[in-house]
Amino acid sequence: MVCLFHGDYGPPDPTFTALAPAAKGHVWYVAPNQLGGARNISEAEAIERHVLRGETVSWCHQANDWVDQDAITWFYIAAILFVVLPYLIVRMRAWASARGSRSPLRF
Repeated sequence: MVCLFHGDYGPPDPTFTALAPAAKGHVWYVAPNQLGGARNISEAEAIERHVLRGETVSWCHQANDWVDQDAITWFYIAAILFVVLPYLIVRMRAWASARGSRSPLRF
């Protein structure tokens, strides 16, 4: 999924409508209903480029873009593999050895 930002494509154009491209002299290669959320011609063209590549498009806020980066995903995977998993293994071994060292009462 591709995350687009409104701020990257300029200010909104109140006269822009994707449903009437003939008035602007532009031919869309995708259905105009796929251009939803576009506020100007630049945003509509960006959506069109990504849709033609087979990607899904959504609009995101600048503050949330770091979450979708591959580096963040790999960081979480590394943290689980190198911190959480070894911790759990040590805890389970300690728990198993503590249970095994207790001898049952014999009469």
